[in-house]
Amino acid sequence: MSSFRGYRRVNGQVGARNHIAILAAMDNVNPVARRIAAAVPGAVAVTAAYGRGMIAEDRDRHDHCLIAYGSHPNVHATLVIGLEPVTASRWAEAIAVTGKPVQWLAVQTEGSTPATVSRGIEIATALAVAAGREARVDCPLADLLLGLECGASDATSGLTANTTLGLVSDRIVAARGTVMLSETEEIIGAEHLLAERAESPEVARQLLAAVAEAEALARFQGVQIWPLGEDNIRGGLSTMEEKSMGAVRKAGTTPLREVVGYGQRPSRRGLIFMDAPAPGVENIAALAAGGAQAIVFTTGVGNPIGHPLVPTLKMTGNPSTARSFRDNLDVDVAAIVSEGETLASAADRVLARLLAVLGGETTRSEALGDTEISISRVDVGYLNQRRQGKAGS
Repeated sequence: MSSFRGYRRVNGQVGARNHIAILAAMDNVNPVARRIAAAVPGAVAVTAAYGRGMIAEDRDRHDHCLIAYGSHPNVHATLVIGLEPVTASRWAEAIAVTGKPVQWLAVQTEGSTPATVSRGIEIATALAVAAGREARVDCPLADLLLGLECGASDATSGLTANTTLGLVSDRIVAARGTVMLSETEEIIGAEHLLAERAESPEVARQLLAAVAEAEALARFQGVQIWPLGEDNIRGGLSTMEEKSMGAVRKAGTTPLREVVGYGQRPSRRGLIFMDAPAPGVENIAALAAGGAQAIVFTTGVGNPIGHPLVPTLKMTGNPSTARSFRDNLDVDVAAIVSEGETLASAADRVLARLLAVLGGETTRSEALGDTEISISRVDVGYLNQRRQGKAGS
């Protein structure tokens, strides 16, 4: 199992899907994007909150992530929808630089939302016809960037699903592929274990600096970092460190090669850490913007969400959740607990399912429509205070 069937793009990237992205540049045209996408098979609405009145790094992150979706490997072509033509054309130009086919429309230019929807359906239909001419080809695992996520974790997560995913991560890295761990708050208490595996002192410094920054932001806001939800506590977790020790198991055992910022694409292969907040929808939004073609999302007591452009496999090792949450699950490794299945055997099954999904099989979140995008906001006040040397003290 060293390859998968993907779409080879003109820029050399490989996609697991062949979507037509209907990309809303701001939230006031989200309904337009949704109506266009609903009318064209193969089209996916890419919508997020905000987009108007944003400033500084907050605006930069929002724009970067959505432009990254428009140029994503899983996207064949993109139609940008804006309220006004300046932003829409600017985003289309940024996407075109990557070699992605792209067009744009602006509601103010078209004259109304019905006119924009009508014209958008025409354009998206032509793009979808062109996408239908693309064929899957054999692609090595070296072309894979896999996002790693856990949510609604419980006492079984670190022992079963996360550890199994860690074995899968090691196999992908051994094949020269890339896996990307994230959720900065959820490595606190275990960050030293990752830092010890850093390929260089500079990579270790960057990882520890990301944790220190999260702690400084919490102090600035006057809150305690406490990423344990009620479902985590009900599932048997008691401390942040306990949760972190389980969360880092997803990353396997290979050296940490690079630390990247929110939604940034890695420049190296192997194990990567992305500095991004832990909540599930926000984190998969960041992993997708970083170019992940697929995400494996482990869950202890059940979290259904996936990303609209990136197939998100849901996996549990909790026997109770495997029964009650089965309609939302793609992979069940609860046999580790209930039947004595080995971790290696479970990893074989997870990798086989992952390769099938990369090759076109539909995930539960895709089939059910349980997908969402939420781009994390940047605390501009904190950044200003930090520049003045006053934050985090």
